[in-house]
Amino acid sequence: MIPQAGAIAVRIRERKPEVLVVRAKRNPHDWIFPKGHIEPGEDAAAAAVRELLEEGGVVGRAANWVGTSEVVLGDRRLSVSYYLVWYESDGTPKEKREKAWVSFAEADRRLAFEDARRFLAIVGRLVAPASAQ
Repeated sequence: MIPQAGAIAVRIRERKPEVLVVRAKRNPHDWIFPKGHIEPGEDAAAAAVRELLEEGGVVGRAANWVGTSEVVLGDRRLSVSYYLVWYESDGTPKEKREKAWVSFAEADRRLAFEDARRFLAIVGRLVAPASAQ
């Protein structure tokens, strides 16, 4: 099992939460949350924040572990720990991927995988109090 980490990045715009989705590298038709490998000496939350910057061009702060998804890609088995990451600022991505800040409802329509939609619903419950302020 290869450990990875992913970021479900959220920002509040005009009192409404938005979530970041990016196009998958392997299948650019799919919309996903930024994710990738955990580097030596790095914990999963730090890896999620780093992957968010590399793939989405967003600087963020990890807040909550949301869940773990097991994924099989060919002969590789991945265990991806996802975190709610609060948007802090724009940064410079290392990868050229299409990205979009969208409503939770739009993200639910776009996301390619059921686990991602399940984690999105969990994050929606976590951020509801912040968007009500």
